[in-house]
Amino acid sequence: MAKISDFKIVALYGSPRRGGNTDELLNSFLRGIGDNGKLGKDPEINIIIDRIIVSDTGISPCRECRHCSTDGQCIVNDGMQQIYPKIIDCDLLLVGSPIFFTSVSGQLKSFIDRFQRFWALKYELGRKLDVKQGRKGILFSCAGSKPQSIFDCTKKIMRAFFDVIYVEYYADFLYNSIDFKGDVQKSPDLIQEVYDFAKNNNF
Repeated sequence: MAKISDFKIVALYGSPRRGGNTDELLNSFLRGIGDNGKLGKDPEINIIIDRIIVSDTGISPCRECRHCSTDGQCIVNDGMQQIYPKIIDCDLLLVGSPIFFTSVSGQLKSFIDRFQRFWALKYELGRKLDVKQGRKGILFSCAGSKPQSIFDCTKKIMRAFFDVIYVEYYADFLYNSIDFKGDVQKSPDLIQEVYDFAKNNNF
């Protein structure tokens, strides 16, 4: 009997608004994964999807106490202690967030800041994590503004986040003039684009 391998996906829903535009993009991508010929339809691959609603985690922001600079551990004892292993062990990390003042949502930024401990491990303490090779990250973001530069800060944040957790910045889906709830559904080609990428890509 062939050995069944797990393919772990973590989807970070960074918007504080449920059922909003980035939620719809993430959901469309996950539907595409389910129809992916290599992943979703391969009996030897078991897809495990962990959806994390960031605004529901109740985590605290980073205190900048710098304890992690001494041993790489975060002393804030909250839900992040259960989330860290999921992020570090996943094969594919999906991050969705609307643009708030040229950046990610406040909830997602606080979440990302709690990964300072991994920056400390990598760049201050010089300890390389033993993680899977080929881990990939994808960003999904929508902005009401038209200039494409509105996404520049968010892309920088995502590169820094992915870097400290040894994830390749694999792709992004960045859509302008998408602001109010339901706007992305008025452009079904965008939802289809995300679905097709997930369905047809060789992750």
